Amino acid sequence: MSPKNKIKKSYHIPWSKKILLVFIIFSLTFVITFISLATLNDQKISEMVKEQNFIDAINSKVFDINGEIITEFYQENRNPIPLSSVPTNLINAFIAIEDSDFYEHKGINIRRILITQLQNFKNLILLSNKDIKPQGGSTITQQLAINTFLTRKISLHRKLQDILLALQIERNFTKEEILEMYLNEIYFGHGAYGVQSAAQLYFGKNVQDLNLAECALLAGIPRGPSYYSPILNQKNSINRRNIILNRMFKLGYISKDDMKKAQQSPLKLNYNNKKDKFSASYFSTYILSQLLDEFGANMVYKGGLKIYTTLDLKMQNIAEKALQESGYEGAIIAIEPNSGHIKAMVGGKNFEESKFNRATQAYRQPGSAFKPFIYLTALENGFTPSNIIEDSPVTFENGWSPENYEKEFRGPVTLREAFELSINVVGVKLLEQVGVSEVINYAHKAGIKSKLRPDLSLALGTSEITPLEIASAYATIANLGVRVEPVSIIRIEDYNGKTIKENVPQKKKVFKEEACYVLIDMMKGVIIRGTGRNAQIGRPAAGKTGTTDDFIDAWFIGFTPDLVTAVYIGNDDRKPLGNKMTGGVVAAPIWAKFMKEALKNKEKKEFMQPDKIVKIPVCKQSGLLPTDSCPETLSVVFIKGTEPTSYCTIHQKYFETPKIEERPEIKKPYYEEIENIKKKYEEKPLEKETEGEEEETLQSLINKLKEKYKKQNE
Repeated sequence: MSPKNKIKKSYHIPWSKKILLVFIIFSLTFVITFISLATLNDQKISEMVKEQNFIDAINSKVFDINGEIITEFYQENRNPIPLSSVPTNLINAFIAIEDSDFYEHKGINIRRILITQLQNFKNLILLSNKDIKPQGGSTITQQLAINTFLTRKISLHRKLQDILLALQIERNFTKEEILEMYLNEIYFGHGAYGVQSAAQLYFGKNVQDLNLAECALLAGIPRGPSYYSPILNQKNSINRRNIILNRMFKLGYISKDDMKKAQQSPLKLNYNNKKDKFSASYFSTYILSQLLDEFGANMVYKGGLKIYTTLDLKMQNIAEKALQESGYEGAIIAIEPNSGHIKAMVGGKNFEESKFNRATQAYRQPGSAFKPFIYLTALENGFTPSNIIEDSPVTFENGWSPENYEKEFRGPVTLREAFELSINVVGVKLLEQVGVSEVINYAHKAGIKSKLRPDLSLALGTSEITPLEIASAYATIANLGVRVEPVSIIRIEDYNGKTIKENVPQKKKVFKEEACYVLIDMMKGVIIRGTGRNAQIGRPAAGKTGTTDDFIDAWFIGFTPDLVTAVYIGNDDRKPLGNKMTGGVVAAPIWAKFMKEALKNKEKKEFMQPDKIVKIPVCKQSGLLPTDSCPETLSVVFIKGTEPTSYCTIHQKYFETPKIEERPEIKKPYYEEIENIKKKYEEKPLEKETEGEEEETLQSLINKLKEKYKKQNE
């Protein structure tokens, strides 16, 4: 037989021997690598375990003024709790499905590891089934090591690392400590880490309130948070829950009746994902920027801070509803004047559509809402509500001719009336008299921080400011000249409850309280008789409207003794709101709606009156002391010593017959004498007879005649 044709002897190795050979090689490699890593890294790993706090990311919570939670800042939704708060059923459910020998082993289960690796080898190598995910046979301690120190990468090296770490963890912590860390660390899907966050996410309750079926369902999620999510895969979630319940029964944790009852229990979810709900969104992002600037992202998102804010969630909800129901885009911001506390902040009608905070970031022209600072400057420098300024056409050197809203002129008007009716020309003339630079100084002292235009157009509110600025500046007026910086955060505590920051209101007296009180009285008139009549709320309130050219922006800023609120309405693309859509028409009703609801349980208060204030009746038209001939009078507030002392001159030429009930017997010849006096006075007013005598007037002569008549009747 030719050598070429010689039959080669074949050697057949049974599959059982092949498997045994590969398993021996795998085991030897595993042991050698394990010993090598243990020898080289034991000290390093031990130090790493001791220094690691495991819970490396804890939510920072934000609270309102009443202790209600507003929101949480986190990268991972985690709320650590002590093991004592975890129900026994939940602990047993995890042990039953993840590590039934947890209390017996020292961190690893060698038998379980070898069996699992053999099964993996059979599935991946022999059966070539790559769809089956390899299992690690990890204990709870190993899973804690992986979650804390390692990645989820599947490799022999990684497996050896988690074994070494698990051994070191067991040396440094008790079983209870390990279990507590594990239950607070593990991921449950949808951003929730730890059993407390998971219980709130899926069931809307605290973990200690979970029933047996809910405990079993939660315990089944971490093996595959997406696959076993009751939100995404309800069927898979329920099947795994029932497997765990059966396992708990076999291990003696629950009775057969308990198992069957829980397995038949319908799935009742109360999905409550905080990432989907962001209360007081604009306010939350406003304080978030402050926190990040001061403490950094790591502390804010992972430090477990407790942030106590000034916000009142009830007022916030009222403000959000008021703006949304109006249908307009804009902002509402409410401030407590005596403390500077921001009680409500709405930066737009829909945070999801636009994160732009119009309350703090929208620089807009305030229109006539800026006028209070002009009038305050005048009042502090000798002007009174009864001063007269001519409402008439005027052209300045640069050719500018300011116009009134109605395109009409009223002639001589008091400052009170000009303010109530928001007469532009009078405001410009008053600004010219008191000085542009002086008004800018007063506005900045009140709380306006933006740069203001140093020209007469300032009277028409052409300089752009934010709603927060103007609300804060109005609060200085409401606070009778005491400036308080706006405050959004009261104090911040670290995770251990230690106060690391506290904000105390910073107060500074910047204006005379008497001047502010007179201005407040004039601003009350805006609501009672002027452009802000739509802002009446059934309690003492003061405010001012504002409207810009072409009805692009509409404002109403007003206050009671307890609360200052600014309402701004305007489109982001600067399109006009519509013809005659003024601050009084658009913004004032929104303001009134918010204030009525926000203050409905508050006591009605009057503004505190300073000592050096007098309130007297004056002629509505002239602003002077009224005569019997003045058709309409008003009670007006003045700083003591600045009140008018002369009688109305506008209505002196008229004389009304005395009322019958006061002087019933006036007859001839006194009527003839009165007519002679009037005729003589109209031809040539009487002059003083001698130096030092008071000047005779028509009214004084008539008064003498009355006295003469009275004496004759006695």
